[in-house]
Amino acid sequence: MSGAKRRTDAYYRRIYALFRPIFRIVAWFAYGVWVKKPVRYSEPVLILANHTSDLDFTDVASHIANHMYFVTSDHVTAMGLFGRYFDRWFAPIKVTKGTSKAGGVMDILRRLRHGNCVLLFPEGRISHNGRSTHITAATAKLAKSAKCRVVTFRAAGGFFIEPRWQNYMNSGKLFSAGIVNEYSPEDLAAMSSEEVLEHIRADLYADAYAEQEKLMRPFKFRHGLRDIIRYYDVCPRCRSVDALTVDGESMTVRCSGCGCELTMDEYGFFHGRDIPVRTCADWEKIQLAEYHSRFERGEFFSEDGVTLYEIGEGFERTEIFTGPISSSAEGLKIAGDMYPFHDMTPPEILSGGRRMEFTCGKRSFMLEKEGACLNKYVELYHWTCPEKD
Repeated sequence: MSGAKRRTDAYYRRIYALFRPIFRIVAWFAYGVWVKKPVRYSEPVLILANHTSDLDFTDVASHIANHMYFVTSDHVTAMGLFGRYFDRWFAPIKVTKGTSKAGGVMDILRRLRHGNCVLLFPEGRISHNGRSTHITAATAKLAKSAKCRVVTFRAAGGFFIEPRWQNYMNSGKLFSAGIVNEYSPEDLAAMSSEEVLEHIRADLYADAYAEQEKLMRPFKFRHGLRDIIRYYDVCPRCRSVDALTVDGESMTVRCSGCGCELTMDEYGFFHGRDIPVRTCADWEKIQLAEYHSRFERGEFFSEDGVTLYEIGEGFERTEIFTGPISSSAEGLKIAGDMYPFHDMTPPEILSGGRRMEFTCGKRSFMLEKEGACLNKYVELYHWTCPEKD
């Protein structure tokens, strides 16, 4: 194990017992979640939870009393002093976004077989549009391979507390949170992998806007729409790309192409004259259609002032290049070198949209640009390599 030295499970259980009351307090203040009688299992369990914001693990810790190991991206343990202590005290199972997760899977199985509980967010990312993101077939295979009880846990409303374009939290309360189902090893053995996957997807699925339509609960958005163009860079009215700006005082999104203006209310819904969107799901549908239309016409994107890092062990970053990048149906061209999509694993966005991680061949990289919408390159990858989704 890289980073912090791996100690005994008993050591991490003691540390976790000290911190769990703090997790419960955080869940109360961040999400309004308080559970008087949490569940305690007498056996190792694999906990599968949907992913709505960065502190989701605190709601799970409030509902389930057992010590659990967290599966997390290794960029978390690279977050300075916080990351070092998180690694040292909790020994998370680390994976690198945009790479194969085979090593993480083996570590999950190893810890379960040693009698521990493990918490995994199988979506691997926070939703762009309020609806749960894709859960791969590998999750069902893991659930069957674990040969232990599998617990599904679902939270709703976290999307409005931490939309994907932010890397900070708003004020508000979850709509709901709790255990959905439990599956014994015998239950899982009796089902095919496809059936297990269907159950997991159904248990964890959330649609934040559909539930908000019914509840209409207000949230206090700390910076309004200030950072939304990290994810949405297509004007919803005229479909211009990279023509949007945000007024820092009124928090209004404006398009320099057609002059349209868009605002957001305290419930997370969009408003504007002749604006064909009310939710992020509406906006994403228009944006993806525009991206795909351009790709099919052979129109691809480029970006200036992007920094490329190579990611080493322990998420150590080495800067390779700062300057322009361009894209095509074949891949990304950076500093004269081609990074072919067919050699990549699916790239991932993190840090509120400012960074994109990917693996090409056997090397891991990260693109970074403050204020850019790097999501267009992720979508180009998926448009080019749909068989890898």
